[in-house]
Amino acid sequence: MAPKKKTFNGFSVYMFETRKSLANRGIKMSMANMANYCKDDWEKMPSHIKEEYKAKGKSMKKEIKIKKYTSIGENIEDVKKQSIIRKLQSDAMYHYIEELVRMDPPRYFIPKTKFILIHINPYTSEREGFFFPAEVTMAEFSLEKGLTRIFHQLLGFDKIRTFAPPAPTADVNNHAKNNHQITTFYKLPNNYKETFLKLIGFIINKEVNEDMLYDSTLDLPPIYTAHDSNGNELMITIASLFQLCKSATNDSISRNDFNNILRVYHLDKLFMEVKNASYSSAYPDSDVKAIPSVAIATENLSKDLLNIIKTVGCTFHEKLERSHVCSNFYVCKWIYIFSTHCCHYFNIKLVAGCHYDFDLSKTEVSVEVDPVDKVETSKNYVGYFEKKKDLAANNFPALEGKSTVQSTRNWPELNITAQIKSVQLVSNKNIKLPSLGTSQIPIPEDTSTVNSWIQNEGRGRGGIDRNKNKLPLSQMLKNINLEENNLIVQCDDDMKT
Repeated sequence: MAPKKKTFNGFSVYMFETRKSLANRGIKMSMANMANYCKDDWEKMPSHIKEEYKAKGKSMKKEIKIKKYTSIGENIEDVKKQSIIRKLQSDAMYHYIEELVRMDPPRYFIPKTKFILIHINPYTSEREGFFFPAEVTMAEFSLEKGLTRIFHQLLGFDKIRTFAPPAPTADVNNHAKNNHQITTFYKLPNNYKETFLKLIGFIINKEVNEDMLYDSTLDLPPIYTAHDSNGNELMITIASLFQLCKSATNDSISRNDFNNILRVYHLDKLFMEVKNASYSSAYPDSDVKAIPSVAIATENLSKDLLNIIKTVGCTFHEKLERSHVCSNFYVCKWIYIFSTHCCHYFNIKLVAGCHYDFDLSKTEVSVEVDPVDKVETSKNYVGYFEKKKDLAANNFPALEGKSTVQSTRNWPELNITAQIKSVQLVSNKNIKLPSLGTSQIPIPEDTSTVNSWIQNEGRGRGGIDRNKNKLPLSQMLKNINLEENNLIVQCDDDMKT
């Protein structure tokens, strides 16, 4: 809600001056009482003195610029500034990517250029605009060598150290249950400073310390992430990394300084430009674009590929049978898509474990593994909420027309004919069932005891005479025996037919 506008007229100026003079004499009075206090003097004041006060009020209006606000109380000037900043950042990002793929000669630089991908599964409270990494994976790859390095880390949730809003836990756990399954109940490491420094060190491929974060000459290459069907993944990734930076440095780095340290760019735009440049290098005389728009690039990167990529989930998600929501899966999927779309233009042969068939448990690439063996997982939670989903495979072509994962049938084959022959019909005469009316406890015929549900039968329906048309208990038991015998006879006739 926008703040109330201050009014400046002759009477308000007179009230301000009167209140100031009273304060100098030691008399304190609120502005709410000043209107009644000054009313009589203002009415008796000569008109030429009133005009002087009115002139002061007009001059004060001109000096103070009236601020305009949006319907949700945001300053319009601030909104415009943020829009301009985002536009400049977007232009710089697009210009960097376009210049990167135009390096000559393209058939040499494009295959050897290394890109760093990042995917974050965040603790999310959309209502509060809060995002913090629950899981982060970074991977370095090139078209020539495929996956070369990878970093993975799970992080616990510390409400104080993450600078979380007052009560986001319910929103965070609800989002986690519907997405990456990492709730605040798991005991995970919360070494935020160490993790953030490892992220910076992974980008430049060397160890770093906290002093390097305050170095104005630090120039890191950009990292890339793709859009996601759940929202704007780029903005969420940036917000999550900034929140991690605040926790690592005790909120000593501003947002502008953070933007100078880490640059997160669109993987969708990079994919479009790399494939178009790869196609142009193979067919220099063609004006056709392999991917004409970023939207088509986003569609390609958002494919599931569950029938192609092997198990790449971390130990945590493997235990929950949710490897397809792990950050490892996303970065390996993006590398596979880049490789299958672009490598054949440079006659690069795809290598298992580097370009496809990722299996991080057996790969020779050095992988930093988090201590997930110490995670205590609730068996009831996994058994009830974490049942494996059946996800349909998409139509993306597998390598050489064959799937690397063979589908198996998880249900037994039914032989109905054999089962029917094995069934032996048993006559009811051989089944000795106790009579429904037979009881081991003698019950008096004149008993008046009734069940509690019968006592509650007439509530809210008016009075009910329970003795009206009521049979004696002995007669009721005889009727039940007759009905039982009729039922057995009917069953015998049905089985004979």
